[in-house]
Amino acid sequence: MKLAPAWPVVGFALCIGMSAQAQTCAPPRLENTVAMTPLVGAEGGDDGKVGVPITLNGVEKTFLFDTGGGAMNYILPSVALKLGMFKTDNFAALDLSGNASYLVAGARRVKFGAVSAQDVALFQEVPDLSYDGILSAGTMTGDDLDIDFGAMRLNFFSADHCPGDVVYWPRSALAVVPVNLAGGHFEIATTLDGHALTAVVDTGSPWTILDSEWAKKNLGFSPDAGAPSPGMPKDQPGKQIYFRKYSALSFPGITIAHPLVVVRPVKLGDDSDAMNRAPDMIIGMEVLRHLHLYYAAGEKQLYITPAVAGPSPLPKNVTPAADGHAWPQDARAYMRVWDPIHRPH
Repeated sequence: MKLAPAWPVVGFALCIGMSAQAQTCAPPRLENTVAMTPLVGAEGGDDGKVGVPITLNGVEKTFLFDTGGGAMNYILPSVALKLGMFKTDNFAALDLSGNASYLVAGARRVKFGAVSAQDVALFQEVPDLSYDGILSAGTMTGDDLDIDFGAMRLNFFSADHCPGDVVYWPRSALAVVPVNLAGGHFEIATTLDGHALTAVVDTGSPWTILDSEWAKKNLGFSPDAGAPSPGMPKDQPGKQIYFRKYSALSFPGITIAHPLVVVRPVKLGDDSDAMNRAPDMIIGMEVLRHLHLYYAAGEKQLYITPAVAGPSPLPKNVTPAADGHAWPQDARAYMRVWDPIHRPH
């Protein structure tokens, strides 16, 4: 998701609730694991987002890992050219603004963690990316996604396990939230100061963003009231950006106390696309970096706990899936690309 520039991350407190008891069952099978690394912003500092390594045509690149990226992966045209990727005009996709585009580049050789494949990676070419590329979690939903910000690991587990048997790490609290996959975005229900709203989980956003119209209607928000206190980022009225702190952002079992929120208009893609309907809130990295998230694909549930710093207690053995899962693409969606002769980039 394309976002406003990042500012220094402001901390918050987690209020712990009662944890749910998962049933005893054989654990999911670990199919892949990759390290996440903080990404460097334009000014040379941590911009609040995370990247993951992917090797395309023998060259390793670090791409933004984005749970708000939708259902396509993205690459800079200049990077695709340097990597010797081919072009194809036999595949239409939406760019980051929701516009139809045929500027698609493909890699013949891919390595992502423990998984290697050939002729299966497609990337929408977008000329104004801030990074070499974006790997979108919406293209990875055939497996369970385990996003461990405490250990800075992105893990893929098999989805064929007993319901609820996914939380393998120590936790002091647990929230289990149903997920609606809308256009590749992870939509969940939450509450802000007791008001129910729809939010998307977005590792591509440094901030948690609240739609200004929703805030006016439900919280009495006014740009002229409740100005930021000293030490908070300054409002930017010309860009309709206002920084506010609210009392509590809550899931069943976990409450985030006094989150810092950017109040501004929220829009995803093209207004004509119902799958890109705007949520009330985008939950960004200044909240997510303090959490451990596990998306159970078979259940369509998101398991949320506080993050535990330190090495991951992952199982030792990684068994890549035979069907090509556990890396960012769905080969079935791309089968029609292979009919024409590929053109050099």
